[in-house]
Amino acid sequence: PRSKHCAFCNNCVLRFDHHCPWVSNCVGLRNYRYFVCFVISTFVMALYVFAVIVFFIVLLTRLDKRARIYSILTANPLAAALAIFTFCVVIPLGNLTAFHCYLIATNRTTNEEITCAYSDKNPFTLGPLRNFKQFLCTPQEPSLLPASGLRMAGVDGGMG
Repeated sequence: PRSKHCAFCNNCVLRFDHHCPWVSNCVGLRNYRYFVCFVISTFVMALYVFAVIVFFIVLLTRLDKRARIYSILTANPLAAALAIFTFCVVIPLGNLTAFHCYLIATNRTTNEEITCAYSDKNPFTLGPLRNFKQFLCTPQEPSLLPASGLRMAGVDGGMG
């Protein structure tokens, strides 16, 4: 039940999580760890940028005691736009990070969570700590494609 054919990629994906339009790829057994690291690092970066912008705005209000936040934001429209943008990005990225941490803790995939694949008990769960250990420490699964069948674009296989 964990493998699924993706209609977008026309591939069978082991431990299919979802097809992600943002990375234009299926997320599954072999790249889920990289996807989660991408989501977490993007969230941390957006949170950092938001914190720096807020610190900058607070610093400007402290330097000029008479200035109000509105006047500082109108004098620095780029800072205001960046603060609004990063705030709007941090909220959904935080939710996505928390959701995938929940999925890792319960050893489920997005597909299994959405389709309610296990009505009673998830047969794959090992408990939250062992699930995180499995996620973080399991070695990379080998590709099921034969190495002789893979060709790199623009690379000539000949020696001449």
